[in-house]
Amino acid sequence: MDYEPEPGLGKHSWPQVIKWLLIILVIYAVCSVFISNPFSIFVDRVTPVDYSRIMYFHGLSVGLAGLTALLVSQIYGLDGKFKKIIFYCTIATILIGVSGGAINRSMEYSKLALWYQILSFLSLDVILITMLSGLILSKNKELKSSRTYYLVIAASCTAVIAALIGDLAGFILDFGDWLGILGWYAGKIGYTLPEWQDNLLRSHSDMMVVAVIGLILSVVTWRYGRYLSGNTAKIKATSEWLVIFGLVAVVIILVVSGFGGSHLQIPHIFTEKGFFEPRGHSVAGIDLGDFTIGIFILCGGLLLIGAILFGKGKNGVKLNKSSKYTLMGIFLTWCSIVITVAGMGFLEEYRADLYNSANPVPLGEYGFAFRMLHLDVSLILFPAIMVVMLFAQHLLKDEQTKFIQWVLRTGVLLCSIGSLIYMILNPQTFGPGYWVVGSGFIFVVMGMCYFFVKSDNHIKERFNQ
Repeated sequence: MDYEPEPGLGKHSWPQVIKWLLIILVIYAVCSVFISNPFSIFVDRVTPVDYSRIMYFHGLSVGLAGLTALLVSQIYGLDGKFKKIIFYCTIATILIGVSGGAINRSMEYSKLALWYQILSFLSLDVILITMLSGLILSKNKELKSSRTYYLVIAASCTAVIAALIGDLAGFILDFGDWLGILGWYAGKIGYTLPEWQDNLLRSHSDMMVVAVIGLILSVVTWRYGRYLSGNTAKIKATSEWLVIFGLVAVVIILVVSGFGGSHLQIPHIFTEKGFFEPRGHSVAGIDLGDFTIGIFILCGGLLLIGAILFGKGKNGVKLNKSSKYTLMGIFLTWCSIVITVAGMGFLEEYRADLYNSANPVPLGEYGFAFRMLHLDVSLILFPAIMVVMLFAQHLLKDEQTKFIQWVLRTGVLLCSIGSLIYMILNPQTFGPGYWVVGSGFIFVVMGMCYFFVKSDNHIKERFNQ
């Protein structure tokens, strides 16, 4: 039986609106080649991030965060008033975000485009705060007695904190040393105002990325993993606690780093001088924040998804075909994130004496390729694909879900292989890695086109089933 959730938009149903929002984001993503080909927020190894590119990038990232929150509101069955706020604000976030990102090229002559795009950031703030409030006020006793509740709350809190830090960094960008207060505080903690802003931006971006990933993981574990038994249930429980710990630890690390001062920067571990060294005291070493993300959140998440996919259900409960197709696609995508972010990232930080792209080191070009691809492909494109996979299961029939999963998985594999070619074999901009990643992106776009054609105005499977 088809199920039409409220709200809609006029005569257009909820699924119709979601489909058109995704179409807008896909077109916007394809048009990124007109901003930078291949698209990257970085101009080169030594130039700071480009304003025009970073604002275009935000058009995509706020849309992804909004759709993820919308998915959370459906999977967790939030109260109708919270769903409505999230739904309508997601529409505003995406429409204003992409149109603002398209026109916001510079602040040199006017800030009107920036002020317009800021409306999408504020709309996302409302979405995230509403989502967190809806979860806290939920009357679902089963949810509140589960570990998954702590996971989704941790991810939601991370998202809200990340958004507020981003607002502060944006305020500095727009208004500078407002009333002398911000410059005074920056000086007190050992920074110039631009240095403090850069530090806040790092905290904002890292926290928002892990928040979205954590929310996706919370959707997976609540939607598919509630009825496990035996050792599988123990593995799932352990991995959930790993991810929860990772989220809390990352927030503490990045908030202390962002606001605590130049003497409280994120340290390095596994350095050439020993296990632990303060930042700046060693040539190479793994950033403690990155280590926490890679081990506890990414590897913990992989263990969690694997337990749900391959584990044994309680009392003979089994995943249906569509769920298996979806989970396998998410598992493959998550593996790719672990390899290209945690695997390659740890290697390049451990041997920063060879890979640090900001310095004249032997393999700096490979390090720069990692900087570009781990962000654009692994931490934006891949989470977006997982969100689409989750939506597709509920908006397509079983055989259609199976087909789109194969297309999207092919895209993920090609993008992963192409990224590794860039990072390991040939870092040239238009080398073989470019064409492999490009072919993977084409498969992703083909999968999205199939989704747009085959999905209709009805939900095939309830989100909170």
